[in-house]
Amino acid sequence: MLDLAFIVAVEAILLGAVIILREPKLLVPCVVLGLPFEYLQVQTLGTLGEGGAGGAIRTLLNPGKAAMAATIVVAAWRCRHSPQRLIPNSSFLLPVVLLAAVITLGVAWSDSQRPPNAVIILPMYVAFVFAAPSLIEDRRDLERIVAAFLIAAGLVSVLAIGQRFIGAVQWRNMLFEPGGGYRSNATFADPNNLARFLAITLALAAGTILAMGARRLTVYLAVPAVIVGLPALAATGSRSGLLGFLLAGFLMVMFAPIERYTKLRLATFGLVGVTVGLGLLMLQGGSDFERIKSLTLGIRVLGQREFLIRAGWEMWKDNPFIGVGTGSYQNALVQSYLWVIPWWAETTLSHTSFISLLAEGGLVAISMLGFVLVRVANGAWNVYRRETGRYGRLMAAWCTVALMEIFFQSQSEGRLFEEPYLWAIFAIFVAVELGAARREPAARPVGRAVRATPRISPSRAAAVSAIEAPPGSPPAPA
Repeated sequence: MLDLAFIVAVEAILLGAVIILREPKLLVPCVVLGLPFEYLQVQTLGTLGEGGAGGAIRTLLNPGKAAMAATIVVAAWRCRHSPQRLIPNSSFLLPVVLLAAVITLGVAWSDSQRPPNAVIILPMYVAFVFAAPSLIEDRRDLERIVAAFLIAAGLVSVLAIGQRFIGAVQWRNMLFEPGGGYRSNATFADPNNLARFLAITLALAAGTILAMGARRLTVYLAVPAVIVGLPALAATGSRSGLLGFLLAGFLMVMFAPIERYTKLRLATFGLVGVTVGLGLLMLQGGSDFERIKSLTLGIRVLGQREFLIRAGWEMWKDNPFIGVGTGSYQNALVQSYLWVIPWWAETTLSHTSFISLLAEGGLVAISMLGFVLVRVANGAWNVYRRETGRYGRLMAAWCTVALMEIFFQSQSEGRLFEEPYLWAIFAIFVAVELGAARREPAARPVGRAVRATPRISPSRAAAVSAIEAPPGSPPAPA
């Protein structure tokens, strides 16, 4: 009950602050700040379940998702007289809607024909992509969102370091390793989810430092986020997260609006830094080094994922066109394909988003995924080329890198369309495409909206009129 009260209090504080400040645009930064708090979602899984009304309630116990729902309501109210603003002219909307539609229709031919929680919440994610850009109108709005990412990364990084080194708030027993270590997850449900968030946010921090130079946002938020984020990323023990960070960091440097010679130097320094870091990790030894060392084992590094991939492949061969239905991978595995999994396997959940989509949606879903990837890649390239300012290119580059990292890591840890930050980044990308990074915030009036005309005494008014009157004109009445 104390956990529930704390989370509800956090949600009330965030939403109350928006109401008190009368600034609905703060809802989008609240989404970014609140999404990492997955603690209560995990703790109430046994009581509320994954689907149905209980699953929907459990989902909204996450402050970020509650803020998403509030964003949709507020945006709809603000645009009630011009509802066309809720349908922005963006190249990203069509692929998002079509893919969500295919995933939702896949429930119709699944074994249970009951939508899992991931499908139940999907309409809210899509609606957020439509609604949020109406609250992201200028550069100030984007800078608030960037600051929210950096603040959230700093907070969860400090907690992750505390979990690893002083044993604070270690709330998931499954993360204790045989050697006595603990894979840090902070407030996320899984260390790999924390690593994914840190990878995209550290890339954002690096791009902000490179593109914006010495500013308050850089000095007070971006640099500290990098300082605490790197050891926190190592504390997660996530191999896919580490590789995703290297990929995101390299692409961010390549796409950053800086000189080519500087990019080459940074890439060289980064390679040297990674080499030194691996050397120090090797000298230290322990479970962290063993996990990194396992990357050299080739296909054996997949571990249980190898058999889960094979099971998904068998499902697709038996149902090549429409698959076994959305959300039916695990049920089909334990009912009809358990012979694929060895006796020592510990999980029956798919960890590869491509295989999950192939097994559950067949060629229909994979074809739609290919269309989405091509359309998003083309849209991202057009936005990046059109943005001439440094800040606009920075945001376009980071959104592209973040989407690529999420897709890359989902091939090892799953959680692609279930990842709420995927949809948040889509919403930001739509706002950037609509020119939010190029628009400076409008100057706010001081005091009242319309400043009253200063009063002038009659004698002073007559003196002014006499001075400004042309020669030969009659004097103004007193």
